[in-house]
Amino acid sequence: MKKIIWFTVLTVLGIVFVAPAILSAALPMIPAGVQPGYNPNMRLSIYSDRVFVQKFTSKINNLTAIGLSIRNPNLKNQSDVIFNIYNLDGTLLRGITISGRNLEDGSFIKLVFPPIADSLNKEYLFSLSTPGAGAEETIEVFLTSMPGESGIIDYSYDGETHSGGTPIVLYGKPESKLATITSVYTSWLSKLLLHR
Repeated sequence: MKKIIWFTVLTVLGIVFVAPAILSAALPMIPAGVQPGYNPNMRLSIYSDRVFVQKFTSKINNLTAIGLSIRNPNLKNQSDVIFNIYNLDGTLLRGITISGRNLEDGSFIKLVFPPIADSLNKEYLFSLSTPGAGAEETIEVFLTSMPGESGIIDYSYDGETHSGGTPIVLYGKPESKLATITSVYTSWLSKLLLHR
């Protein structure tokens, strides 16, 4: 009976302490935080020459993806949606083109691109546009005035600049599997000890 109890205890401890290491080693990217809250009634339409430009500070190294929520009302936008990242001097760093057919209404999407090295604490701009869409084929981005840890600074739209922007989540490519595992355990233990 004691052997069964010890076996059970060791199995449970193994699962609790070893499984996170195995699972975290397989992560292709790590988020730098959570998406800030937003008001679903506050949004901007993107179509034709109406381009949305967001200025943000990268809160993670090896920036490799940006996640955000986009509306495609009634899935009317079937045109190309262009996502570009720039340095503050206007140099194009990365560009992605996706079809509006792949944007479900109100869905959270991750725009994945090759990692930008040494991106931690640097400022960038990204733009969203859909030049082939008419006013009836609009896509929309939600707005927030609570930047939180996402790093959003301000946005430009229709010739005007305002503070805040669209709620984003930044993702970075892990430096190494060991760094990812260490980060997971550090975060887990800090939360565990914080509640004591």
